[in-house]
Order: sequence, then structure tokens, then C-alpha cells
Amino acid sequence: MKLLVFDVETKKAFDEVGGYFPEKLGVSIIGSYFRDEEGNKEEYVGYREDNFSPFWRRLEQADLVVGFNTIAFDYPTLKPYYGGDFSQFPSLDIMVELEKHLGHRVGLDAVAKETLGMQKSGHGLDAITYYHEGEWEKLEKYCLQDVKVTKELYDYGVKNKILRFKNKWNNLIEVPVDFEKQRKTKVQVQTTLF
Repeated sequence: MKLLVFDVETKKAFDEVGGYFPEKLGVSIIGSYFRDEEGNKEEYVGYREDNFSPFWRRLEQADLVVGFNTIAFDYPTLKPYYGGDFSQFPSLDIMVELEKHLGHRVGLDAVAKETLGMQKSGHGLDAITYYHEGEWEKLEKYCLQDVKVTKELYDYGVKNKILRFKNKWNNLIEVPVDFEKQRKTKVQVQTTLF
């Protein structure tokens, strides 16, 4: 199986574009983790705006695309850069899976902290600052840390069938997850000319 885990960082915040319009934010970097279980290959890579083409190829080759808030945020943010249809990709949005059980959204940091004992390295607004200050190494490191956390949550969920977080009353909540069903779903994807 070819697994792709990714996250995007943007150039602007929502208050700069007049509301929740992910497609207007601009993408500064795409962080990704790719694992080819058959070929025994894995790597973390950051893609800047001037070089998204290799990411599109990975996206189109993946048997499963994993993210956290991918459906409502990452895919719409990438739409101005990609001519294809993101709904064609076999995707697992961990936040959506948790929301199905809970009836509300939970943040990546809250789930990572209680499930893995690890956290994000900062806040999304930090990434926007890094972009505007031209601090590409810090930006890539921040983004790839989010990718690593998401990948570790996915692997933990596959193995243990649960993820954890603390609710607003500080109670530890265990949420059952079944990521195996997504692993077994294969969709044929029309590739681009990139």
C-alpha cells in the first residue's frame, strides 16, 4: 500500500480574506509523508509553491491519503493549484472520523497529546509569520511536525483501534476508530499531465 499523509500551511489567515474561504489563503508549503509498504520506502518531504508537481504525482499514486481536517480545509486550500477533483482520492480525514463518533470537532493537538504524548510544535499563525519573514526552514519544520503527528495518530489508530483526547471537563475520552476499512478501499484515479 502507498500511504500519503499531508498538511498545508497558508500565506494568509481567514481574517485577511474576509471569512472562511480556504481557497483564498494561498499555500506556502505542503508537508508530506510517503510510505510505500511494498517497496519498503518512506520519506518526509516539504513542497514549496514553485514545486507542487511532485506532490500531485504522489497524491495521484497513493492508495490512501491521510490528513487532519483535510476535507474541509487542506483540499479546498489546494484547489486553486490543482486541476483535478480531490473527491476522487481515497481519503481518510482523522478529524472527520472522530467527529462522526463525537458529534463535534476535536483539535489535532488535543488528540496527539492524549494518544501519543506528543504535541504540535506551535500554532498555525506561526507558520504564516515564518512565511512572511522568509524563514523557510522553520516553516518546513513546523509543517512536517504536524505531518508526523498525523501519521503517528493514523498508525496508532490502525494498531489500537482507538484515539484519545480530554474533553472540556478534563475527562479522558477514548474514541473507537476503524482505519482498516479505508486501507482496503482502492479507487482508480485519472492522473494529470504534471
